[in-house]
Amino acid sequence: MAAVKLNSLRFENPKAPALVILHGLLGASRNWQTIGKALKDRFDIHILDLRNHGSSAHAETMRWSELTADLSAYLKAHELQNITLLGHSLGGKIAMKFACDHSAQVKQLIIVDIAAKLYPPYHDNEFRAMKRVPAGALENRREAEELLKPMIPDWGMRQFIMTNLVKGEFGLQWQCNLEVLHASLQILRQNSLASGDFFQGQTLLLSGGKSAFIKDGDVKDMREWFPNVKEVKLHKAGHNVHVDDRSGFLDALNQWL
Repeated sequence: MAAVKLNSLRFENPKAPALVILHGLLGASRNWQTIGKALKDRFDIHILDLRNHGSSAHAETMRWSELTADLSAYLKAHELQNITLLGHSLGGKIAMKFACDHSAQVKQLIIVDIAAKLYPPYHDNEFRAMKRVPAGALENRREAEELLKPMIPDWGMRQFIMTNLVKGEFGLQWQCNLEVLHASLQILRQNSLASGDFFQGQTLLLSGGKSAFIKDGDVKDMREWFPNVKEVKLHKAGHNVHVDDRSGFLDALNQWL
C-alpha cells in the first residue's frame, strides 16, 4: 500500500508548533487559506490536499488506512512531531483515525462539524451533476454553471463545487478525481473508527448550529474514543463553519488553544 505524496499550502513559521489542516470532500487546501493566514503567527501551518483532491496525486482507492498513511508520510517527510491536527468533514474523519492510530504524534485534535458515526450518502447528487460537465468540452465557467444548476440549485454549493474546475489543455476540466471519489462514497460515509480506537489528548469539536451533521447524543457517543472532547457550537454557522462564521470560528479556536 503505497502512500500518495500530498501537496500542501504552507505558511511557514519554523520556530512555532505545527498545525496540520485537512479539508473536506471535494474541498482543497485553498478553502482554508484565510484561516491559515489568520493563525500563521502562532503556528507553522501545513494545509494539505487529500489524495484525489486539489493538486495532490490521484489514486484508485480511498481506504481509511491509505488516507492516514498519506498523512503519516507527509509528517515524516517534513519531520513534524507533536502536531495540532485539524480536520473538517471528511478531513475530520481522517484526523480522528490518525489521532487514534498515532497518538504519540498528535498533541491536540480539532474536529470541525463531523461525528464518529455512519452517515447517509451525502453528495451523490453533486457528483452526478458534476459528471454532466464534459471534460475539456467547455471553455467558460458560466456554461458549466448552467449545466450544474438544475441538480445543484443552491448557489453557494455550486460555487464550492466549481472551485474544482480548472483550465486544462483543451478547456475546463475537474481537478479532483471525480470517478474514484464518487465510487468511494460508500466507504467515506462509514465511521472511520473501530471499537478499540482511542485518543486521550485534548480534543475540540467545533460544530455549526445550522448544520445537520452533528445530532444530539453524538458528542456523548464520541467520548468512547475521545474522553477529553469538548464541543463548541457556533449557532450562526452551517456545515462550513470556518466560512459561515469565520470570526466566531477563530475566537473559539484561539480561546481553546
